[in-house]
Amino acid sequence: MPSKPYSWLIVLLAWLSIAAGPPVWKSNHTKPLRLTQGQIQELRTIAQGPPTASRAGVLEDMPSGAVLWQWQSEEPLPMASVTKLMTALVALQTLSPEDVVTVPAAAVAIPPGYARMGLQAGQRVQVRTLLYGALLPSGNDAALALAILAAGSEQAFVDRMNAQAQAWGLRQTHFVNPHGIDAPGHVSSARDLAQLARKALANPLLAEIVATPAITLEGFKLVNTNELLTTYPGTYGVKTGTTDEAGQVLIAAARRAHGDVLTVVMHSPDRYAETRGLMDFYFRHWVWVDVGLQWDPINTVVGPEGTRYRLQTPPAPLLLQRWQLPQLRALRIVRFDPAGQPAGLYQVWYGEEKLVELPLVFTPLP
Repeated sequence: MPSKPYSWLIVLLAWLSIAAGPPVWKSNHTKPLRLTQGQIQELRTIAQGPPTASRAGVLEDMPSGAVLWQWQSEEPLPMASVTKLMTALVALQTLSPEDVVTVPAAAVAIPPGYARMGLQAGQRVQVRTLLYGALLPSGNDAALALAILAAGSEQAFVDRMNAQAQAWGLRQTHFVNPHGIDAPGHVSSARDLAQLARKALANPLLAEIVATPAITLEGFKLVNTNELLTTYPGTYGVKTGTTDEAGQVLIAAARRAHGDVLTVVMHSPDRYAETRGLMDFYFRHWVWVDVGLQWDPINTVVGPEGTRYRLQTPPAPLLLQRWQLPQLRALRIVRFDPAGQPAGLYQVWYGEEKLVELPLVFTPLP
């Protein structure tokens, strides 16, 4: 069953459905909030959640890490080629992107039918090219080459991958190989993969790579398997995976003016359609808003000596559901000491819940 972080909405909607008169929301922590029919409909939609078809997944706000929706998100499942995110991260602990290396013969021994970037044994290439080859066309030969070059053998590298997973608290994750080809015990969960994606995106080089739709390096024409990079506005990563056991897997991230979302779907019948639906749900119902006090001619105050001050605060970004925006109210608390020096606070309230309290910055105006 999907996890519903906003299950209180269901209780609220049930109360609203039987209440007489204008819709009013009451709780122990907020003063009554009168809701419009449009707000009630949005509450219902959020409570129902986004459309999901995969066996497991998660929808997260990228900046805050807030889990907005999840289903079977801690179930260990085959992960396919999203494995290569960990491969790239662990390889970079030993190898430099500028290193020129020789492709080991063992790296090109990939079973027929699996993705390759087209390496040849003995070929000289940059590590950077191998990283692109592993993460764009999902080359299993590139992933295996990185593993052997970084640790001396595939098994030694896999041991490093598992040690890193343990260090990062990826409790449902266990690696058997560096490429993600089906193998017993090679599993991860949607929540773990979301955390792994965050680690990859925090690396500037890997973030650049997974956001690249296509590139030619050292004669290799490398095309990203992530179709959303060219079909869903704002997408900037991160990795696909497909095997018989894993089905369709996709970790994706998209950023727009007022939101930044991370999604994971595992064993999906249509990973792109499902991920678009998850992202649409996020951008439709959540928004990042800076509720801090910005400079505006109306944000001024006059002191007892006639000095006029501009009022501002530091930025105060908040993730809110869009229906909540009309319910916010701001309060300025200004006082002057006996010497005429100003001090004050700026507060943003949601009902009786104080969301933000910041010191006011007073700047004298000519």
